[in-house]
Amino acid sequence: MSAGPAASRLPPALGAYPRTRRAGDWIYVSGLSARLADGSIDGVSRLPGRSVHRDAGVQTRRVLCHLAEVLQAAGARLADCVDITVFLTDRADFDVYNQVYAEHFAQDGPARTTVVVRGLPHADMVVEMKAVAWCGPRPGAQAGAAMEAGHAG
Repeated sequence: MSAGPAASRLPPALGAYPRTRRAGDWIYVSGLSARLADGSIDGVSRLPGRSVHRDAGVQTRRVLCHLAEVLQAAGARLADCVDITVFLTDRADFDVYNQVYAEHFAQDGPARTTVVVRGLPHADMVVEMKAVAWCGPRPGAQAGAAMEAGHAG
């Protein structure tokens, strides 16, 4: 799969897997985090005394931005998502993550599963998402094509 210009702003995958995989009209998006192109994690603040603050809201927003970029490069958009799986490292982050998520998806948006996990690939990651999107004909596209074909002659 070729990576579009938007996908090139993302950091490389952490392992041997594609960022997306297309199967017919379906696009499967591998897990995305708030990792930036320089390898740092968005939403992480190092505080005096070596304590670390990991902001689940900032990370959720970054992950959704990455998801939008990856989908765009694959020819889809956030509105095309039909299923999203979210991994959180702390149940206490659910409300802030849910609030940011709701800024991007309405109640009738994609099906969603949220799982609290012990850890993610990097200690500073607190949110990861994977998604499935439909990239088939849009509703009414076949009718419009049939009408154009009928008027072509």
